Amino acid sequence: MAYEIETRDGLARLRRARELFLTERRVPHDLPEWLSAAWRRSCFGELDVTREYVPAAPVSQETPLARAAAPVLTKLAGDLAGLGAAVVLSDRHARVVGCWADGEDVGAHLDRIDTRPGADLSESSTGTNGISHVLDTGGPFVIGGPEHIFGLYQHTVCAGAPVTDPVTRKLSGAVAVVCELGSPLRVLHAVAMTATAAIERELLHAASAHEHRLLEAYLRAGPGRFPIAVLDGRTRLVSDAAASLLRPRDIETLESYAIEAARDGGLRTRELILDDGVKVRLRHALPGDAAGLLVVAEPPRAGAPRRHDRLSLFAGAGLVGGSPAWRSLERSVVRAGQRPLLLLGEPGAGKAEVARAVLGEPLVLTAADDDAWLTEVEAALAAPAVLLRHVERLHRERAARLAALLATGHSARVVATFTTGAGCAEVLRIGWSPVEILVPSLRERTADIPALAQRFAEGAHFTQDARATLQRHDWPGNLVELKAAVTAAREEAAGPTISARHLPGRLRSSPAHPRLTELEKAERQAIADALRTAAGNRVRAAALLGIGRATLYRKLRRYGLA
Repeated sequence: MAYEIETRDGLARLRRARELFLTERRVPHDLPEWLSAAWRRSCFGELDVTREYVPAAPVSQETPLARAAAPVLTKLAGDLAGLGAAVVLSDRHARVVGCWADGEDVGAHLDRIDTRPGADLSESSTGTNGISHVLDTGGPFVIGGPEHIFGLYQHTVCAGAPVTDPVTRKLSGAVAVVCELGSPLRVLHAVAMTATAAIERELLHAASAHEHRLLEAYLRAGPGRFPIAVLDGRTRLVSDAAASLLRPRDIETLESYAIEAARDGGLRTRELILDDGVKVRLRHALPGDAAGLLVVAEPPRAGAPRRHDRLSLFAGAGLVGGSPAWRSLERSVVRAGQRPLLLLGEPGAGKAEVARAVLGEPLVLTAADDDAWLTEVEAALAAPAVLLRHVERLHRERAARLAALLATGHSARVVATFTTGAGCAEVLRIGWSPVEILVPSLRERTADIPALAQRFAEGAHFTQDARATLQRHDWPGNLVELKAAVTAAREEAAGPTISARHLPGRLRSSPAHPRLTELEKAERQAIADALRTAAGNRVRAAALLGIGRATLYRKLRRYGLA
C-alpha cells in the first residue's frame, strides 16, 4: 500500500511510520527514499520536532523579488480564498519575505504554523518542507501532513515552486501555496507554478536596461557552446560549462576585475591563470561600456602545475589573497630567499603579517626612538628570527646606528617593517642593504577584499551587493579599517547574513571613481610603477617621473593613490 497523503489509509501509514521513526529511529523498508533521507537528516541535525515556534530573523522586504512578487501574490491570495489557501514567498535562504492570506481562517492557519515574515524555513530549522526542498533541489515540490517531520506542520500541505531570476538564471527564492490537509494537490502545484512564472515576468520587466544589454551580450557569446560568464559586480551570468571550471572563489575574483574595470574605465589585465590552472580571457561585454566583463574560460592543460602548488608560502601561513598584486608580493618574498627584508607599505596594509609568514615565530620588537631599544635589538640578534616593527619611528641618527647593528656579523634572519611617508628609509638602505619589498595597499588588491572580509566576519555571509560595496571603497586604513567595518556590520546585522545596508554609511556613500581616459590610465599606471620602484618614497618617485612634488601629490589624490 502506498504512502499517500491524499488517501485515508496512506495518511495513517505515514503517521505510523513517523511515530516509529521518532520513537525507535527506524523507518519501514518501503518508505520513499527521499522521505527516509529527509527524516534522517533532521535526526542527524538534532532538530527539535516538538518546538512550537519557528525561529525568525529580520529580512528585507525592499528587494527586487519582493517588489515583483507583491502584486502577483496579492491577486493570487484573493483568487485562492475559496480554496482556503495562503501564499508564502521566501528568499533564496528560505526566510519568509511575505505572506498573503484572504480570510480569517486562512490567516489563523498561518498563525498556527507560525509562518510570518522573517520565519526561517530552512531544513535545519523546521525539517524538510515545501520551501526548503524547492531551494535545495531547484524544482517544484508538494509535501503534506506527516511527511513533515516537524510537529507544527502535521495538518498542513504545501506546494512549492522555485523563482528564478530571468537575467542571471539563478535561484532567487520560492513561492509556496499553503493550506489544510485535504486540498487537491494537483491544483496547488499548478497554482504555485503559475505564480512563479508571473513573478519571473515581473522581474524581467523590472530589470534595468543595462541588465538587458548584459543578457543580450551573454546570449550572443554562445553560453550553450562555450564556458563563458558575464559579470559586472551585481549581475552574474555563468554558463554551465563555465560553472564546471570556475569555483565560487574564482567568480568573486573575476567580479573584482569587473568592478575595477568599471571604476578605472578599462581593463588592466586581459588574461589570467587561476589557482587550478584554468586560463581565463577577459574583455568588455559591451562595446564602449566598461561596466560589464565577458569571461571566456579554458580548462587547464594536462599535467600543468596549479598556481597554489607553486606558491604556498602565504597560504601555508594562513594569509588570504589571490590578486595579481598579492601574488607578485609573494613571488618577491620567495625570490629574496634568506636575505634580510625591509617591508614597506601604508599603515594597516599587513606588513607585520607578511613578516610573520616569512619568519615563522620571530622575536618581535616594536621600535622606540631611544638607546635602550637599540640595546634590546643587539641582544635579540642572538635569536634565529627577528621582526622589527615600525622602524620609521627612528630619527636619522638612531636609524644609522640600527643599520650598522644589523650589518654586523650575526646569524639572525631579520625582517623590518616601515610605514611609507615617514622616517628615514634612505639611512637604512645605505647602512644595511636589505631587500626592499612594497606590500600593496588594499585598494591595489580589490579582488582579495571579499575573502578578507569573510575572514573577519566570523561565520557571517556577505550578500553580493555587500561585497560590491566593499570593493568600491578606497580603504585608506587598509586591513585595519576593513576589519573595523566588518565588525560593525556584523553587529548591525545581528544575524548570519550581512547586506549592503548593514555596512557603515561612509562605505555606502563612497563616490564612484571617475572614468579615466586612455592617457589618464597610462599616467596613473606610470605613477604607481614609479612609487613601487621608489619603494613608496614620493620624493624619489617625483624625480623618476620628472615632475615636481606638488604635482605628484595632486595626481596621487586625483588617481586615488594618496
